Formats: sequence, structure tokens, C-alpha cells
Amino acid sequence: ATTSEMSRNVAEAATGATEIASNITGVATAAQTTSEGVTEARTTSEDLARMSGDLQQLVSQFRY
Repeated sequence: ATTSEMSRNVAEAATGATEIASNITGVATAAQTTSEGVTEARTTSEDLARMSGDLQQLVSQFRY
């Protein structure tokens, strides 16, 4: 009975460890996705800043 109980406890611990590993993988995937989104947002903001400068230059050519 003791050996059986110990085996059951080990199996439950293994299941718990598998769930923890799965959760860590999920968090790592979410962090990677967030990082990619931040990189894309930064690139987009740099493009917008460049286009804003270009537009200001074009508008400054007009005479009032």
C-alpha cells in the first residue's frame, strides 16, 4: 500500500511538472509575440516620423 501510494504521488508530481512546463512555454511564446509587436510598432513609428519630416518639407515649399 505504501509503495502504491508513493507511485501515485510521483505520478501526480510528474503531471504537475508537465503542466508547469507547458505554462512556461505559453508565457515564453506570449513574450516572443509581444516582443515582435513592439519591434513592429517601433519600426512603424520610425516610418511615421520620417514621413512627417518629408511632409513638413513639402509643405514648407508652398508660399502663402
